[in-house]
Amino acid sequence: MLKAYYLQHSVEAGLDEAGRGCLAGPVVAAAVILP
Repeated sequence: MLKAYYLQHSVEAGLDEAGRGCLAGPVVAAAVILP
């Protein structure tokens, strides 16, 4: 985790993707930002 003074003007997001790629099938991506 970053210390609080590094996060004063920035947003931290978690990101994940699952799938086989655009040539082989669908891809699902999700991102979340927690307060």
